[in-house]
Amino acid sequence: MPRENEREFISIIYNKKNDSPKYIELNKSKLLLFVVGLPTLTLIALALGVIGLVHTSPFHLIDTYRQNSLAREAVSKTNELVAQLQKAEDEKTSMSKKLAEMDTELKKAQDEVLMATGDVAREKAPAIIEKPLEKTADKTAGDKCPKAPVCPTDTTASVVNTIGLSTLSFFRPVQGQKDRTRPATLTLSGFKVETKRDTINLLFNIIPATLGEGKLAGHIVAIMKNELGIQVYPQSALNVQGTQISFTSGEPFATQRFRPVDAAFLRPRKAGNYTFNVYIFAKNGDLLHYQSVILPVKL
Repeated sequence: MPRENEREFISIIYNKKNDSPKYIELNKSKLLLFVVGLPTLTLIALALGVIGLVHTSPFHLIDTYRQNSLAREAVSKTNELVAQLQKAEDEKTSMSKKLAEMDTELKKAQDEVLMATGDVAREKAPAIIEKPLEKTADKTAGDKCPKAPVCPTDTTASVVNTIGLSTLSFFRPVQGQKDRTRPATLTLSGFKVETKRDTINLLFNIIPATLGEGKLAGHIVAIMKNELGIQVYPQSALNVQGTQISFTSGEPFATQRFRPVDAAFLRPRKAGNYTFNVYIFAKNGDLLHYQSVILPVKL
């Protein structure tokens, strides 16, 4: 009787020496499983093993360590940049604070100059009104004016310009002292400040206003001040008896054309804008020139 689905089986006749032939039938699907399936599974297992070996190999570990090192280095550089940025912000804040302090000091110095200018204007007004009053007194009183040394004997000296004399509060008064700043007999130029190890030096030049009119001689006194204190040049000017400065303690000078001046002050502890007042006196104590300048001092 014929077998159904004969195509589903494979017949094999196995013949061995000294043995009777054997007949074997194999299912085709089972044969394909052994012939194709098992090698395929073996190949898949080998592929998985290779992939696992690659991920756990020393080369992979070395590459992972290298990537981690690069990541740590990047994080370190980022932290360093953040620290530098924070330091720059702190320096910017500090510089802004110092700039605000310098602006405040400059404004204060400008206010002092404006106040000094206002005082000069207030002191100048009575001097202008004084002249007609003196003339009226001369007409009514006649010869009743006392002939004291302070009383001027000529009409030219009777009107005294007090612009310069009003600044002499630091100085010991001189009897009969006159203000000879108008018209100007000299000029000061080339102001600059030099910082040395122990001193701050104010440099400027004295130039007679009209050359060829004889030698100009007298004494030089300079004052340096800011909100911290006041210094005087020469330093020996404050060693005299009393609390006011005598004009004769100033640096003596004599010139016909040009006279450089190097006024040395003790080096201050703080940099900033300093006010320098320069007084030039004649030998008899008359004020020849007064000038105030504001210069920056760098330490």
